[in-house]
Amino acid sequence: MIGDEIRHQYFFRQLNFRHGIAAVFILSSKYPKPLAKTKEENDAWNWFFERRNKFEKDTFTQTLKLKPQSKPDIINLEGSKLNSSETLSLIKKYSPGFIAVFGIGILKEEILSYCPDSFYNLHVGIPEFYRGSSCNFWPIYNRDFKNLGATVHKIEKGVDTGKIAEKKTITLEPDDNEQSIMWKTLKVGTQLMNETIHKWKRGTLHLKVQKQIGKQYKMNAFNPAAILKVKLMVESGELRSKLESTLVP
Repeated sequence: MIGDEIRHQYFFRQLNFRHGIAAVFILSSKYPKPLAKTKEENDAWNWFFERRNKFEKDTFTQTLKLKPQSKPDIINLEGSKLNSSETLSLIKKYSPGFIAVFGIGILKEEILSYCPDSFYNLHVGIPEFYRGSSCNFWPIYNRDFKNLGATVHKIEKGVDTGKIAEKKTITLEPDDNEQSIMWKTLKVGTQLMNETIHKWKRGTLHLKVQKQIGKQYKMNAFNPAAILKVKLMVESGELRSKLESTLVP
């Protein structure tokens, strides 16, 4: 179950290259553009998404051509249909043993209760510090580079609070920028989901309770003012200097 952006297609294609998949539920949704308070904030918002679109197009295009192990059914859903009885009926049709989730929003009890041990989420963040939305952005914003990474966790009641299957931080380089950093969390996270599926198939998957519950970041916090702060970090050279100092042995 994935979103409808190119990064979600990357996730799906990488998994389908290594595993047979019966069906893919693709949820369409438009990320709301918050009201910018100044022209500078509006320019920052456009700057970020223009850079992201170019980076993802340049990075992902070739990877989408991998040969799949199966030809899954493609089911397109409006975002509002995520927790509908219609979606539940479609899930039941496939009797899934493992459901990989990335970028679709919060699944409610009505869906989870059907097969509560089958849903695993790719969270592009470390939920013991960052839960919710855009958790590969907020560590950059907070200059908290040691907590940039990805996690695969079982979906349970609560936002990103489920038991952890796999977790890993990313390797940073001095020439990274906000886009390459965020991409690395996706790349690592996709690898972790692949490893989780392999372990599940072998019956060797062991889950760990989270040691602590991190701060939850809601979607509306990711706004032009927050992006402007990161834009200034990039353009002033502060981000590079912070990375360099972080990497000093």
